[in-house]
Amino acid sequence: MKADLRARLREATGEAHARMHTHPGFAAAASGRISTRDYRDLLARLHGFHRGFEAHFDSAPAAMAQAIALPARRRSAALAEDLRALGLQDIEALPLWPAQVALESEPQWLGALYVTEGATLGGAAISRALAEAGFGAAQRRFFEGYGAERSPMWRSFLARLERHADDPEAAAAQTAAEATFSAFEAWMRDWRGASGPEHGRNRLDQVELL
Repeated sequence: MKADLRARLREATGEAHARMHTHPGFAAAASGRISTRDYRDLLARLHGFHRGFEAHFDSAPAAMAQAIALPARRRSAALAEDLRALGLQDIEALPLWPAQVALESEPQWLGALYVTEGATLGGAAISRALAEAGFGAAQRRFFEGYGAERSPMWRSFLARLERHADDPEAAAAQTAAEATFSAFEAWMRDWRGASGPEHGRNRLDQVELL
């Protein structure tokens, strides 16, 4: 009997996940010691990633999209609302993640989504830290994630993921998860100044996922 697919993905992305805990923006947010400017920059960069990724949702396998309520998992709108609450109005001018995501099979999609969906679990703790630092609820929508629906949404995702635990394409889910995390790391390195006009467009020409 093979190990469950969630465990395999967690092991495959473990080092990258640990590195993100030391990312200066995420670490400052999690500690509740982040300036308003840095917080806005962090959210601006996250907005670019999520909006770029979500641009491909319409091409996801229909059965999977319905089973996990994929449209409800869009998070760029919450980021845009947070940014407006922090005083940034020209959201459309923010740089977007330029990767062309080559996700075709359901296991590949689920592997990539494992990265973004897994991030919702730690969001509640970050939101609490931000609240203690004085950021209002209207500025923490992204890190609140699905709110009371956080656990049900995560369980429904895992249920669909585990359908492929013994699938020959399970390896494709792992490859997609690793590649997505790698691309996310690369994108988030250039976060400072992301919400300011001096930042300009993203300097990466393209990041290939698969």
